[in-house]
Amino acid sequence: MLGYGGTDKPEEYTQYLHSLLAQDLVDLLDHEAVTDVIALGHDWGSRTASALAHLHPDRFIGFGFFAVGYSAPNTSTTYDQLQAQLTQLLGYNNFGYWEFFASPDAGEVILKHTESFWDILYTKDTRTWLYNMCPPGAIRVFIETDSRTPRDPAMDQLHRIYDKEFAKAGFGGPLNYYKIAVSAEELEDGKKVPLENYKVQKPVFIGCTKRDVICLPALAQATARQFCPQATIETFDAGHWVLAQAPNEVNSALEKWINSIVA
Repeated sequence: MLGYGGTDKPEEYTQYLHSLLAQDLVDLLDHEAVTDVIALGHDWGSRTASALAHLHPDRFIGFGFFAVGYSAPNTSTTYDQLQAQLTQLLGYNNFGYWEFFASPDAGEVILKHTESFWDILYTKDTRTWLYNMCPPGAIRVFIETDSRTPRDPAMDQLHRIYDKEFAKAGFGGPLNYYKIAVSAEELEDGKKVPLENYKVQKPVFIGCTKRDVICLPALAQATARQFCPQATIETFDAGHWVLAQAPNEVNSALEKWINSIVA
């Protein structure tokens, strides 16, 4: 994904519009002459996989979404309105941390307090997010005060890789996904999607995360029922980082689903 690893890391957040990211991926498929593709995404990758379903549905034979489910185009709901709606629905604001991640100094703050950042991101007990991540401003306080919480051992190997990579390149690229998410440009981007493409007509795999208090299974399941008539929904006994926390279960479920759609 743009902004991560060895990819380009443009500073301008509008370069991270999901329609542009989707086009990048299709261009790669064209260059490699690849056909019969299944698009899989996790978190913001799920959002980009949704854009592929919106704008390039005929290039793929199926779509898979982990933690964050399929995202229907949003053309009018602002970040403030979304927070209010989710707070009313869930009883708490599960996306309050976006405010910090989209702020101009977030990357600098994280680099100064990386141990606290990795602690809260990869916490062993995801209920911690209810108090130290979800409420607006809470994650900034947690990080800036060098607070600590036990990490999930399943994330140890990835954490070491990420720590090395982000120490070299900083967090500007990944944080741009949040700047886009709270922007007016995101709403305009949604208007590019034809109405008939809101509903995904291809097979869809939804990988829900049982212990994720931010990307709740009920939200992904409700959206899938509305927009994905060929959805297969699996719920894994894992937190947000399901690909690392339950790799065998994920691979087994994916293999079964893929075999069912290519048979």
